[in-house]
Amino acid sequence: MPEENVNVPEKRTLGFWDSVAIIVAIVVGVGIFKVPTEIAKYLNSPSLIFLAWFIGGLIALSGALCYAELSSSFPKTGGNYIYLKESYGPWAGFLFGWTELLVIRTGSIAALAFISAEYMLSFFCVTGFSIKVTAVLIIFVYSYLNIIGLRQSKAVLNVFTGVKILALIAMVVFGIMSKKGELSNFQSVISPAGTAGFPLFGLALIPILWTYGGWHENTFMAGETKDAAKTIPRALFTGTLIVTALYLAINALYIYLIPVNRIAGTDLVASDALRILFGRPGQKALEILVIIATLGSINATMMTGSRITYAMSKDSAIFKYLGGLDMKFGTPRRSIIINGIWSAVLVVTGSFNELLFFTGIMVWVFFALVGGGLFILRHKFPETERPYKVWAYPVLPLIFIIVCIALSVNTLIFYPFQSWVGLALAMTGIPVYMISQKWVKERTI
Repeated sequence: MPEENVNVPEKRTLGFWDSVAIIVAIVVGVGIFKVPTEIAKYLNSPSLIFLAWFIGGLIALSGALCYAELSSSFPKTGGNYIYLKESYGPWAGFLFGWTELLVIRTGSIAALAFISAEYMLSFFCVTGFSIKVTAVLIIFVYSYLNIIGLRQSKAVLNVFTGVKILALIAMVVFGIMSKKGELSNFQSVISPAGTAGFPLFGLALIPILWTYGGWHENTFMAGETKDAAKTIPRALFTGTLIVTALYLAINALYIYLIPVNRIAGTDLVASDALRILFGRPGQKALEILVIIATLGSINATMMTGSRITYAMSKDSAIFKYLGGLDMKFGTPRRSIIINGIWSAVLVVTGSFNELLFFTGIMVWVFFALVGGGLFILRHKFPETERPYKVWAYPVLPLIFIIVCIALSVNTLIFYPFQSWVGLALAMTGIPVYMISQKWVKERTI
């Protein structure tokens, strides 16, 4: 077995646009091809749908502004792990990393694999083969590629992200100019689904904000970013604005081409939209784009997730074992294997929609804790240099925290089983942390 070590140098090679590209590469081109169907099931009024996506963007932006201050104050590899550890103590950072391993990151990987498998089988016109089996195979293949050291250079990342954005913009512009849709599709519809008030609207925000998920992923790689204290805050703001504008434009295209009630009844809304515009060749071209985007997001999610394990391996005896770098390949092999296996288990035992809510509650719990940590860190370290300070403090961070708590409660009410399972798995980190601390003390005596 190759010797493992965590003491590897962090080279600051990522610039501003590289940091923006990380955000856009992970966020755009995954959920936007699937989630609009879920939203149309909750909200069948176009105006409410646009409002929900716009509010989702504002929530992501408010969070990005909070993270901008945190990342400028603590420009280290690890993101949330660093902020929680510095705010509440080592136990909070450990619990986050443990939950990422068991719930958040693995659940996201499983959900991404679902989308990729669905479009892959559609592209190859395969019927009768299980989407879940395909998703599991995708996870295992990309786990193996990450183990042997697959790395996307920043040049390739920028090119692929640029091509993806240009392709989506071209699709929207051509689609609107094609006159193949109906402006009447934008007229509001009054129905119980559209007038159920805050509960359904809040429930619709869960998958929307999952689609926005990743706006903070560049903070995990702060240790490899040039002038991180200034670069990462600017990239957070820019990347979130790009994503929000693109999501609103793509939803406008969907609704222009397909009535909302029909969007709610299709599993491949983006594919249907391209078939209307270009016929079957357009549908196939879109499916290729989705497959590339989802596979890229799976790879990037595994890659950034390894930075959390790397940061934790410096502090935790257990994560030093799980996250130590394989000297042969330079990757956290054991962590990737565990992530891959558990992601596959989540695929087998759940559906795409269930995975959204399985991961959702813990995502928002930790976002709320990180937001609260901003207040704690200002009090604990008043002399720390803060190149960027969040706008409208303390109002904006408080709004972000309240929204995160509300979304957590809403998820718990409507999806209690998935939520309690996610919470229970997260809480298993408490005894594991206590055991690890006892282990450290015994070894130092």
